[in-house]
Amino acid sequence: MKFITLLSAAYVGGVLRHPHEGSIPVSDADAKRLVDDEKLAEDVTEGFSDEQVAEVPEEAITIASGQVPAAELSNPHLSQVAPAATPEAKPARKGAASKE
Repeated sequence: MKFITLLSAAYVGGVLRHPHEGSIPVSDADAKRLVDDEKLAEDVTEGFSDEQVAEVPEEAITIASGQVPAAELSNPHLSQVAPAATPEAKPARKGAASKE
């Protein structure tokens, strides 16, 4: 396991992470990908003691299985609401502009 600090937003463990989050514990494979291959992070493992490295678990993402129900919206976006019934169309009014 290694600790990295992101230089730019990057996917770590399947989640978009940002530089303001500080040092992130990751697997050696993720560290190699982000530091050496993509140049999106720097390795800061040397700043941690062996005890600190052993105590912290690696970042792991678990994904729910099956369908995830959508939460009911208390304030839906206009695009998510059925259109209102349209009133009967009125004939167009003729303008009262001068004809000069």
